[in-house]
Amino acid sequence: MKQIIDMETWERRDNFNFFRTFSNPSVSITSEVACGGAKARAKAAGESFFLHYLYAILRAANEIKEFRYRIDAQDRVVLYDWVDVMIPVKVNESGKFLSVRIPYDADFGTFYRQAKELIDGVSPDADPYANEKGRNEDTEFNLVNISALPDLYFTAAVTAQQHRNGNDYPLMTVGKAVMREGQLIMPISLSVHHGFVDGYHISLFFKTIEELLK
Repeated sequence: MKQIIDMETWERRDNFNFFRTFSNPSVSITSEVACGGAKARAKAAGESFFLHYLYAILRAANEIKEFRYRIDAQDRVVLYDWVDVMIPVKVNESGKFLSVRIPYDADFGTFYRQAKELIDGVSPDADPYANEKGRNEDTEFNLVNISALPDLYFTAAVTAQQHRNGNDYPLMTVGKAVMREGQLIMPISLSVHHGFVDGYHISLFFKTIEELLK
C-alpha cells in the first residue's frame, strides 16, 4: 500500500529537506480548467457533474506520483500506491456537512457508483467529523481533501492548515463553473507540500484534470 522512501537516494531529498522546517511549507495556487465536456456528459447521462469532476481531480492526483507522497506517523516520507478522497457532503439547508471518504477507482463507472452510494447513505444526524476521527495509521495519510463551492466563483482561496508544519495531504476547493468567451470554466484552488511538488507538477496536475474534463 505504501513504500517507505530511502532518503539517501530519493530524487527530491534536497527539495524536501529545504522546505520541511518552514512554518508553512505548502505552496498554494488557484487556476481555472475548462469543463464543458464533462458538464455535457453528466447532463446527457442524468449524472452528477460534481462526481464527474471529483473523479477527474482524484485520477490526476493518482496518476502524478508527487501527489501521493506523505509524511507518516513515524515522520517518514512514504509513497502511497493510491490515494482516496475526503469530501464534505451537505446534509441540510442550514449548511451542516459530513465528511465522507470515497475510494479511488480508475474505472469511472465503478467510482461513480461507489461515490453515489456513499453520499446517498449519509445521515443528517451523524457526527460531521466521524470519518476524520476514525482514521488509522494505514488510512490517515493516503487522502486528498476536496471541498466544493458550487454557488461561488472565486479567484483565490486560503485553506486552513491542519498542522504547524503544513498539511499531511493536498487540500483543494472547487468553485462555481461560469461561461467565459463561450467556454465553461471553473476555478480550483490547491494547497500542497512544496517539498513534494514543484511548479512543473502543479502545471501537469491542472493540465491532466482539464484533459479529463474536456
